[in-house]
Amino acid sequence: MRRREAITSMLAIGAGALTAGSTFFNTEAQSSASSPYKFTTYTPLTYNFDGLKGLDKEMLEQHYMLYKGYVTNVNKAQSVMMEMLSAGKADTTEFSEVRRRIGFEYAGMRLHEYYFEILKPDGSAIDEKLKKAVSAFWGTWENWVADITRTAMMRGIGWAILYYDPVSKGLQNFWIDDHENGNPPGFQPVFVLDVWEHAYVKQFGATGRRAYIDALMKNVDWSIVAKRLP
Repeated sequence: MRRREAITSMLAIGAGALTAGSTFFNTEAQSSASSPYKFTTYTPLTYNFDGLKGLDKEMLEQHYMLYKGYVTNVNKAQSVMMEMLSAGKADTTEFSEVRRRIGFEYAGMRLHEYYFEILKPDGSAIDEKLKKAVSAFWGTWENWVADITRTAMMRGIGWAILYYDPVSKGLQNFWIDDHENGNPPGFQPVFVLDVWEHAYVKQFGATGRRAYIDALMKNVDWSIVAKRLP
C-alpha cells in the first residue's frame, strides 16, 4: 500500500468520531467523553459564485467541493490523532504519518478560504491603501500585477501568494508548492491565487492558465484583499 493510500485509510478510521463543528472564524475546542484531549472542528464556509464574469460557475462549484474535502480531512485527521493519543499510540509510525499529513490538509482548507473570499462579480475598484502598500515595494501597481502573474505562471501545481512581512513591513510574492511547502513563517497572506489545474482546466484547458488568471483578476474584491493588511 502506498503512503498516501495508507494515510487516507487511517483518516477514514476517525470519520465516525466527528461532531458538527463551527466555522473558520468561530471555532470551538471539542473533546470526547473518553479523552482529555481537545481539537477544533470546522464547517465549510459558503460562497456565492453567481455572476462572475469569464469564470464558469460549474467549475467553481466543483472546485468548492474539493475545498469541502479538505475541511473533512482536517476534522478526520484531528479525530484520529485524538483517539490515538488517548490509546497511547502517539509514538507509532501511523500517528506520525497523520501528523505529517494534516499540514497539507489544513493549508489546503485555509488557502481556499482566502481564495474564494475575494471573488466578486466584476471585481471592485483598486483599494488605495493596498495600491500604496504594493507600490511602495514594486514601484507601481502594474509592476506588481505583472510579477504575481509571472509567479502564477511558473510550472508546477500550487499557489501564487502576495504576503505581508511583519518584520520588514513589506509585501512579497511567493510560489507555494502543493499547499504547505514554501509558506514563509510569520507572513500574512494578502492576495491568494490558486493555480492547481483543477482551478481552471475544466473551462480553460490544460494550457489555459494565463487566460484563467486574466479572467480571475477581473473578479477580485480588492477591498477584502486590503483588509488583510495590518
